[in-house]
Parts: sequence; structure tokens; C-alpha cells
Amino acid sequence: MEGLYEVTVKRDEDIRQVISDYILEKGWDEVYIIGAVGSVIDTAYNAPIDNSIPMNLQTTPCPGAAEVLSFTGEVMKREKMDPNLAKVYTDKTSPLFVHIHASCATGDGKVYGGGLVKGRAFRALRVFMTPIG
Repeated sequence: MEGLYEVTVKRDEDIRQVISDYILEKGWDEVYIIGAVGSVIDTAYNAPIDNSIPMNLQTTPCPGAAEVLSFTGEVMKREKMDPNLAKVYTDKTSPLFVHIHASCATGDGKVYGGGLVKGRAFRALRVFMTPIG
């Protein structure tokens, strides 16, 4: 499929870092993440705890390894960020804003999800994306 790209996050690699590095290497300004297939470990997810804007978030860690159920999002240069998101996501260590919504299931059948704060590939994670514009 034209315009569809894939990057593989290898075992123990940081998911957000690999995606950021790939996009910076390609020189893209904005990307839509279509999905991903694979397994993750040491993940944590943000979700709103009330109805306020800017959002008040709670971070929930997922203990151990898990299978990815859903994985979609957007990556863009920081200057394209929604100002309300910029107030919540204040980390400016990367020139990109990586905004991924994901969910995963653990071996005991529990599901975790929300905005992906951190995580590494367990076995591997294949991420599919397309540049916008």
C-alpha cells in the first residue's frame, strides 16, 4: 500500500523513542499511527480523572508483559500541538509530540489502556503509520 510505513520496535527497545527516531529520520512533520501488532512490557497509561480542561490525568502502570489490543495515534512537531495538550504534556525532551492511545491485555485477562506514557517491546512490536500532508 502506497504511503503505509512500518517500523519494528525490537525487544526491550523504548516504543516512543523508536517511533520518534524513525519519524525524525524520515523528516516528516506529522504522522498518523494506524495500528500495531505485538507485545509490550513495562507500560503505563494516562487517562482523565474528571471532566476538566486542561485535563487532570492519572497514570496507571501495567505490570509485566502484555499483548497489544489497540494502538493508534498522532505524532507531530511540538509547534502543531493543541495548546490544551501542551499544558498537560509538558515534557519537551523531543522536538515531536507523540500522542498514542493504546490498550493491552495481560495473561490474567486484565486490560489496561489510555494514553501511552511509557513502554518497551516485549518480543517485538510492529507499528504501522502514514505521513500526513
